[in-house]
Amino acid sequence: MPFTSQGSSIAADLRDDILSGHYRCGERLPSERDLARRFGVHRSTVREAFKRLEQLGIAEIHPGGARVAPLENASLDIVEHLLALDSLPDPEILDQALEAISGFRAMAARLGTERADAAQRSRMLSILDSMMAEDLEHERQVNLMEELADCFVEASGNVVLRLMRNGLASRGDGVSSAHRIFLAGPKPNREEVDPIFHRLAIAIQEVDGSVASESVYQLSCFFRRTVRENSSEHSEAPAARVAVAEGGA
Repeated sequence: MPFTSQGSSIAADLRDDILSGHYRCGERLPSERDLARRFGVHRSTVREAFKRLEQLGIAEIHPGGARVAPLENASLDIVEHLLALDSLPDPEILDQALEAISGFRAMAARLGTERADAAQRSRMLSILDSMMAEDLEHERQVNLMEELADCFVEASGNVVLRLMRNGLASRGDGVSSAHRIFLAGPKPNREEVDPIFHRLAIAIQEVDGSVASESVYQLSCFFRRTVRENSSEHSEAPAARVAVAEGGA
């Protein structure tokens, strides 16, 4: 069913409140009357928002109102919104999302390396050269890694991988919560990541999908580990948590 802009906006606010832990599993959401008063809309618009939450699988509608559903029952669409939260999501759920994304990117790297044409292969190597430049800004390196991942997906020629990439891409211009956590920490140890970049470059040149897949998986695991460590630190320091949520370093 089509949703009005007001209904979609209210649903988005409630969705983010649920994903950020403001409302817990099994907890009752505010009543239609309270939400209608809060947002200045008719109760039918609130019902529309509840219906959208139900479609996403994060709320269950009962005669007595709406309650938060278990996150594991939600649709895949939720992953995109989870990673785009302004506030820090549950560290465990975020880590599980990054674990799954690591496998997705490793597969894309393998297929992309094996199927890339000359122009695509040249583009991949050019991105890697930029990533290995001296004194490269932390954020720029992360953006280049995203660009390389997109190159692998495009070169794979696999429509389903493209759809998965589209589904995982955060809407809007903001940096995902995982990236903000990563960027808030220290710069990556070049002695640890540069050898992986070199192996990946050789794999792309030699059309070795297996090594390319392993290299990208190692990079993704490094990113995941760093996010996990930084997320743990921020969960213990409220002031730092707020700074990261606002995009501060």
